[in-house]
Amino acid sequence: MTWQRRKSESDYKTAVIALLAGAGAGLVVGMLMAPKSGSKLRAEIGEAVEEYLQTTKQKAGEVKTSVTNFAQRGLKEVQRTKDNAAEKMSGAVDAGQQQAHGAIDTGAKKGHDAVDNVAGAIRTGTTG
Repeated sequence: MTWQRRKSESDYKTAVIALLAGAGAGLVVGMLMAPKSGSKLRAEIGEAVEEYLQTTKQKAGEVKTSVTNFAQRGLKEVQRTKDNAAEKMSGAVDAGQQQAHGAIDTGAKKGHDAVDNVAGAIRTGTTG
């Protein structure tokens, strides 16, 4: 998921929450302005507040689920990146070991060849 898509999801959720808050505030103000009896007005306000709270709880649950899913995807991505890095490092270490062993073997062979040449020259009494 790209950064812009995550940003647009976040913007969408922020807009929904702001819309709900504005609608709730408008509803309360509208009820307070309407000419109704006190008990009827209080009952309507109570119902509106209860409905608003239910909607808010529902949206909060959706946001929590979204954040949890995002965090889990992030953790999976971190784990995948860590595994890839470990695999690459292991390959690099193996390649380095092979090169070091090759250099040691080449050096040892050249050293042995030089010693053999000197020993042969000493045996035959010639210098090279």
